[in-house]
Amino acid sequence: MRVWAAIIPVLIMIVGNGCSPSKGVVHEGALPLEEILRRVRERNQHIKTLKGDGSITVESPEESNSGSFDVDLKKPDSLRVEFSGPFGIHVGTLTLSPQQFVFYDWRENTATIGKPDGKTLRSVFRISLRFDEILRAFTGEFLADDAPDSLRHFSVMDDLYVIRYQTGEGEKEFRIDPETFVVSGYRLLDDKGIPKLIATASKFDEEQGVITPRLLRVIVPGERRSVTIVYSNIKLNEPVQCSFALPRRAEVIYR
Repeated sequence: MRVWAAIIPVLIMIVGNGCSPSKGVVHEGALPLEEILRRVRERNQHIKTLKGDGSITVESPEESNSGSFDVDLKKPDSLRVEFSGPFGIHVGTLTLSPQQFVFYDWRENTATIGKPDGKTLRSVFRISLRFDEILRAFTGEFLADDAPDSLRHFSVMDDLYVIRYQTGEGEKEFRIDPETFVVSGYRLLDDKGIPKLIATASKFDEEQGVITPRLLRVIVPGERRSVTIVYSNIKLNEPVQCSFALPRRAEVIYR
């Protein structure tokens, strides 16, 4: 469970919206910030369900490992992820709802159950994440609608829209592709401007008229950890199965 629980850092590409503008260089012909955000949200609203599979690689100072995953997601409140190791060996199942999360370790026959808040999830996966943040990460919906963050910078750089917000966690920087209106880069900076987390999304593909990244990479420089997820298949707005029944004799641990 220790190695495969490390996949969860890929879900920390969580961001927020701003409200008070400040200086930034905006090129001639660039869209207004409000229009950019509108198009990002419009893209997000087209996604109702997501079903996909692919490969995952976890790298850390302790050890590295690779395997595969299958994900079923239904907005706004259901998620199931199946993790497999080499040769298709089943490793774990993660399910999430607004009421609880369940992580079942197939090798140990143990299930960890708790509330899907940052404190509880951190006790299992060593990182604080909320339920809604996890769902947004799997669908690529990284701009939240209700974050009370402050806009610090808006410009066009390297043919990408660059937006920076000041938050309680530090300064968050987002790079938005002007053709797809998908967040292709994200950085969380400390008070000295040093990246605490770097995330990228690339290899965009179109599924039912919605552009979706197939390659996600998250790096935590200070801890020398990284997670790479590569989608082999993605299907949007098709029936999904998000429920999971625990085996009868599973040992249950409540958090």
